[in-house]
Amino acid sequence: MVKELLNFTSMSIPKIDNLEICKVTDDILLVHQKEVPFFFSCCDGLLILPKEGRNKTLIILDLNIEPKYIEKIDTIYGPVSNYVCTHAHIDHTSHVYAWEQLGAKIHAPDPEANFLLNLHNFYRGFGFDESIEYSSIEKFGELNGFHKCNYVNSFKPGETLKFENFIVDTIPFSGHSKAHIGFLIPQDKVFHISCLGFDKPEPGIDGFGPWYGFRDASISQYIKDINQAESIFLSNAKFLTSSHSYIINHPNTHPFEYMRKKIMVNQVKVDNVLKTSKFLTKSEDEAVNQLLKLDIFFPKKKLKDFLLEIYSLWESWIIRKHIQRSEHFNK
Repeated sequence: MVKELLNFTSMSIPKIDNLEICKVTDDILLVHQKEVPFFFSCCDGLLILPKEGRNKTLIILDLNIEPKYIEKIDTIYGPVSNYVCTHAHIDHTSHVYAWEQLGAKIHAPDPEANFLLNLHNFYRGFGFDESIEYSSIEKFGELNGFHKCNYVNSFKPGETLKFENFIVDTIPFSGHSKAHIGFLIPQDKVFHISCLGFDKPEPGIDGFGPWYGFRDASISQYIKDINQAESIFLSNAKFLTSSHSYIINHPNTHPFEYMRKKIMVNQVKVDNVLKTSKFLTKSEDEAVNQLLKLDIFFPKKKLKDFLLEIYSLWESWIIRKHIQRSEHFNK
């Protein structure tokens, strides 16, 4: 039975241990899990609280947190009716099953919607099967608490979704992954860019920046996506949120400058190595393997077994994309 519609705009935000909950608007909250089981096990997302004339039940946009916190949010704000995922990287999928168990319909973009149904789909779909055994991804899934969903409603990136009278535009940002989307909520002028690369935990602390450590990610598309996101934010939104950072108010363009600079700095790191004479005659594969040994992106010396395999594969994809863009590599 649906609870009586509450006036959440007049309520103070309840405190939940290990969660940081911030108001974006009176009835849209950004939620962040502070301590996580592993680095890739959680991501921030939005609660669309029930509001008269808009949505009678709670809607979740891409909030992947541990089940014990999902249950607490449902107790306070539920019942939850719909959950929308932005893409199928494991920090966005590992705990989605818990929302489904509470009655939410799960929605995710093609071509990655079926990755939530089976870890084998994740393994093959992101190209891990070309280099590492499935058992490594299975252990990685266990480490991050992944459990499969039973059913996922798929949609095409770029579609407008409607739940009761709540409308959200999905914005394709395929540089990160083929399915990756952001959310534009036109009525409230909220723009959520998901994992585009603004990953600063607070204003004075940097993160890694844009993540293109997968086979099908693209630096050139990433730059186009960042420029498009900046244009949408400046033209159509008052608030900017993301999967791993704090709320930005219009017209602050720092997130986009930060993301572009991170890509540029990564290119310089690779170029500085490639322009030495010993790399001038090497093949692309040989150059990737040589740079991989230098740990220019990830310190891998303390990593072992399946984590070493996965991090090495991610870094090799990042390096390869920068080599292909470098004027210092003799192709």
